[in-house]
Order: sequence, then structure tokens, then C-alpha cells
Amino acid sequence: MSFSNTFINIINHIEGQNQSADPRGLKVKESILSNFVIDPKEPIANFDKRKFNWKYLAGELAWYLDQDRDVDFIGSFSNFWGTLTNPGTNEINSNYGSLIFNKEQFGWVIDSLVADKNSRQAIMFFNQPKFQFEGNKDFVCTMYANFFIRDNKLNMKVQMRSNDIFYGLTFDAPFFSFLLQSVHIKLMETYPDLELGDYYHFTDNLHFYERHFSLADSIKIEKIDPEKEHTFVIKEAFIDYDGEKVFLTENAKAYCKEIYESINEDRTTSLDKAGYKKLLDKYFVI
Repeated sequence: MSFSNTFINIINHIEGQNQSADPRGLKVKESILSNFVIDPKEPIANFDKRKFNWKYLAGELAWYLDQDRDVDFIGSFSNFWGTLTNPGTNEINSNYGSLIFNKEQFGWVIDSLVADKNSRQAIMFFNQPKFQFEGNKDFVCTMYANFFIRDNKLNMKVQMRSNDIFYGLTFDAPFFSFLLQSVHIKLMETYPDLELGDYYHFTDNLHFYERHFSLADSIKIEKIDPEKEHTFVIKEAFIDYDGEKVFLTENAKAYCKEIYESINEDRTTSLDKAGYKKLLDKYFVI
């Protein structure tokens, strides 16, 4: 099933729970303890009423790869992050690359599954106790990603504490699919016939805000056109690990260079959404 169809099912699921809340005085429709499966090769939700934002995906991925916690770069793609900086700084906590692209996280997963193909310990942690401080506006939404091999397939479970389906999930799904594919590519050096399995997405609180109620109503009655669906498959590895350090491949460096060079001196972008989609198409099968 395409992620667009899954996304419609998610809207119907949330509304079917008939649960609402007002966190920070903002009305939401929500579902407690939800889960669903995503095909890691098709994690794009694209609708006539809400076209997928390839520009933001391109910028966010480069920002993660660069492990840049400063908001100046990502602010060229979304002003949202500027509202979440830590007190007295220009930094945020949710640059996922800064949390996992290291020996202790990405390297641990590879080492664990190379040492034992049936390991139950191949976990990357995102939210950490250090983020529990007064005044934190960016309390990381993702808790962990658990990688496991069964029936010769590499699968991944992502556990979220909280997930806004419009501003969060639509970009979380492509990034975590990228992460699963990246682990798979590296593990194929040890297990050449290893298959890419499923991406299981679990969240304690799945929701969307009142500002998206009308959009949700429009999307859930859309008929999905298979011709407008997209894959998102890595053509060449972005992440490598030599047993001592995790690092970007030359392919990843070239990608980041292109994205960073698309930013003008006034912090605007030189490419439109179609231009970023074309750039992504050099590195991914979309």
C-alpha cells in the first residue's frame, strides 16, 4: 500500500477514536497508542490538496547529514525551527543526524547485527534525559529506532512519544525510510542476500491540530492516483562506518554541497520546489 493511502487510513483512524485534547491551549484530534506499517521504498504522502514538499525534504536531509543543530540553514526551508531554539542559543535538539550518525548509535546497530544476525539490541536512541530541562521548546519526539533481522529481512520499528501527522509524520516517514535503507546497504556487506523489510511506526500520541481539520476532511475523500505516487530509494550510499567512526560518503558530501549552495546570501533559496525535486532525483529513485 502506498503511504498516501496509509495516510488517509491514519486520518480515519484518528477521527474514529473520537478523542480530543487541548495541549498548550491548541485543540487537537488524537489517537493514543497507534501503529501502522510503511513500505520503506514508498514513504511519500502526496495529494492534490497537499502536494508533497520536496524542497523541505531536500533541506532537512542535508541538515541532518551535516549534523548542524543551528537553525540558520534549516530556516531557509522552514521558519518553524526558529521558534524552538534552546534558551539563549540559536540551536535546537531535534537534528536527528547529530543524535545518531556516530559510532555509539549507527555504529552500535551495525556492530550488533554483524555480531549476531538475530540480535535484539540494535537500537538507536533519539530522545535522551539531557533534554529534560525547564524551558525546552524542542523535546525530541522520537524515542528510538529498533532494527531487527527476521526471515532474512531487515526491519525497523520507530517509537514516537508524540507525532503530528501533517508537520511531523509526512517528513519523518521519508527520513526513517532513508535510515532503514542506509543500515540495509551497510549490512549487505556482511549479508549480501539480506532483503529490505518493513518499517513499523508506533506512536504514543498520534494527532493533528485544528488548523488542519479542513485539510484532513479534503484529503480523506481524495481518490489516490497511482500515477502521482512516488518512491524514495537511495541510489548510492550516503552513510558509511569503518568500525571506528561513522562518516558521510562522497555521494552524501556532493548532495549536501548542492543543497547548501542553493542558499543565497540573504538566506533565501535559489531553487523552487520542482528544482529541489529534480536535485533529489539525482540521488534517489523518486
